[in-house]
Amino acid sequence: MTTSYSEVAVAEGAWTQALRLPAAVPVEQVRQALTEAARTNPVAAFLPGEADDPVEEVLLYRDPSRTYGTPDPSACDTAVSELVSVTGWAAVAGPARGGVLVGLGLREGYDAGAAQHSPAEVAAHLRALSATGWRCRTARLVSARLVGRNVRWYAEGGVVVQAEPRLLPAVQAAALGCAQHRYVVTHLAAQRTYALQRSGDGGSSG
Repeated sequence: MTTSYSEVAVAEGAWTQALRLPAAVPVEQVRQALTEAARTNPVAAFLPGEADDPVEEVLLYRDPSRTYGTPDPSACDTAVSELVSVTGWAAVAGPARGGVLVGLGLREGYDAGAAQHSPAEVAAHLRALSATGWRCRTARLVSARLVGRNVRWYAEGGVVVQAEPRLLPAVQAAALGCAQHRYVVTHLAAQRTYALQRSGDGGSSG
């Protein structure tokens, strides 16, 4: 029985950027903007909110991949500048430098018909370890990457967790509880970004 995760991809540095939208924007419009941006730089982001809720914030991060590599922070900064100039979105302060940023899906695996968990379950794992030092928000987990001539888009309902590093065991427990195949930790305190995959799982390792 699977009980843990192991690193499958890593990148030095811990880059994130929060963007504030001047008004609530339809999620499809945000998707179009991020898809266009992905033609020059891969996009990984959290959109706080549920399903088709309008988007007020975009939280960008890097998703390390052994297959495709990982853009360096300077390339990400350039991509953000271009995105801001096109959209009018504003770059604002993001997660605290001493914490970690993690997104977890709520569906078991990648099958659209698989069992679905709730944000409350993730919060319960965090609360079991500590009543403080974390924030858990419902969010859309999205990514866009140019493969060949086309941008491949992926979106899934989940949560975004901002927490103190000491809460990483609770994050892993939540990932196991939600039967997540893979997730990414942006470790701002250690200036390191890494992808974790459930031990014993087959398939792509990122």
